[in-house]
Amino acid sequence: MEATMQEIPFSIARILEYGATAHGSATITTYAEASPEGPLPSPESESTTFATIGARCAALAHALHAEFGINPADRVSTLLAEDTEHVESLLAVASMGAVFNPLNRHLADDQIIHVINHTQARVIICHPEYADRLATLLPSCPNVTGALITGSDPSHVRMARSLIRVAGREDIRVLGYEENLNNRASTYPWPRLPETSPAAVCYSTGTTGAPKAVVYSHRSLWLHSLNLRTADSFGIRNGIPFLCCVPICHVLSWGVPLAAFMTGAPLILPGRTIAAEHLAAVIENAMPRQAHGSPGVWTALYVHYTAHPPAKMSLREIYSGGSPVPPTLIDSWEETFGVDMIHAWGMTETSPVATIAHPPAGVGGPARARYRYSQGRFLTGVEYRVVDDSGVVLEHNDRNVGEIQVRGNTVTGSYYHSPAQQDGAPAALFRGEPTEDATDRFTADGWLRTGDVGTITQDGFLTIHDRKADVIRSGGEWIYSAALENYVMESPAVIEAAVIGIPDATWGQRPLAVVQLASGIAPNETTARTLRQEVLATVPRWMAPENWTFVASIPKTSVDKFDKKDLRAQFRRGEFHVIMLSTNADQR
Repeated sequence: MEATMQEIPFSIARILEYGATAHGSATITTYAEASPEGPLPSPESESTTFATIGARCAALAHALHAEFGINPADRVSTLLAEDTEHVESLLAVASMGAVFNPLNRHLADDQIIHVINHTQARVIICHPEYADRLATLLPSCPNVTGALITGSDPSHVRMARSLIRVAGREDIRVLGYEENLNNRASTYPWPRLPETSPAAVCYSTGTTGAPKAVVYSHRSLWLHSLNLRTADSFGIRNGIPFLCCVPICHVLSWGVPLAAFMTGAPLILPGRTIAAEHLAAVIENAMPRQAHGSPGVWTALYVHYTAHPPAKMSLREIYSGGSPVPPTLIDSWEETFGVDMIHAWGMTETSPVATIAHPPAGVGGPARARYRYSQGRFLTGVEYRVVDDSGVVLEHNDRNVGEIQVRGNTVTGSYYHSPAQQDGAPAALFRGEPTEDATDRFTADGWLRTGDVGTITQDGFLTIHDRKADVIRSGGEWIYSAALENYVMESPAVIEAAVIGIPDATWGQRPLAVVQLASGIAPNETTARTLRQEVLATVPRWMAPENWTFVASIPKTSVDKFDKKDLRAQFRRGEFHVIMLSTNADQR
């Protein structure tokens, strides 16, 4: 017997068409940065319906094909803010069969140049505010032949064209985005492609060496979007406004725009900044019910709200991940504002959302808290296992610690090997070293080695203890830096804390706590002693840091994680004033 069901290929074009028709009145609203006048100014905003976006995507596809010769499988990169044009670019490029590549403007110049060359992008769609930076990059990007500058001001296009020519790339055709959408057809013959065709490519900087490319298919993005719609995931649904505080360059804003077009969920985009003052003004004006973002975003906004309490809190759910969410942050949002901060886990390699921390039905009290503090339960399509250092697969319980490995329909099976990384090609080297594919991140039997160390319970809930590279090995014991960070951040005197291992003559390594203190707290030995005593209430003496340093801010990576490579380098260069406490004075 054979199944009788039709097989219609999954495609981004179908998501676009459906959203533009079935949910044509839903909107995307982009907010410009608020003016500094007044305590909470109303930022300027511009709303566009899904129906209009559908027509503009068709016009953009026509422009890309007619002006730059973009065809299926060609790559188009973006250097844009979190705005409507960025969503249009994603939908139009992928729907026409080309491959969408959002550039992370927070990366170093050589990393962005490598990404452009490795993906072999032919056209870059650029915000006018980033045109000067684009001009400095393009001399090192020989494959790029065209640029589209967003906005409707002709002077911005002329300025970008001048900058690019002065940089030595007179051959690049620089055109205006809006002027090339005007008078274009509002429909497009979207190609019918195999659902395994590439739709987007994003780059992971979580490994050593050059950024690594993960290529998403129409099928994988469709399945991931379906997951985001379920109640056990983000529950994205019709009519519920969603504030996107994860940039599109971070795995397509975690796939939320695609799920929104499937359901008719209004999207709220913060524009060029996610500063706390701006987000507070956006939330007051737009009244979103759901949002996502890194823990750093919600920490900063919570601190802002302590000084400037909101008149009304519209948010009901915040999905946060990218780095472990401190339990104190989860509790603070719920206790102060009644907002459910929901932990999520994933990575570029997993599309990215793989777990969501919704506690099981009927669970309350301390058990509910433990589930909420975990990274969450794995979604149906992601298989998972825990593997020890010897390669033995461990039983699922909260005691067996090992590396987390995953596989599934939304998990990459390899990193993309580009023709541009062949000898002599533009992406062959990165910082003087050959570009590698990091094949050691994948097992012989097809599992992704995540590099995260943790446990998985029998009911499928993941708890991450640390990154494998960040585990501190002290006197034969493992100290998990992420857990220590959470304990330090439980103190009201602490805004943020990162923990790294530093050399120790006796124990091999000991933890150093790098702490950003709350306003008014003195950065001295007394404060360090107080914080250590607070940590000792939870952990044994050998685990608590005796080394402390206080900083104005903690450096972050391009994806808003603590930059522990930078912290280790600062320590090696002697840039920290380290307070070394005597452990003999510990209170017992």
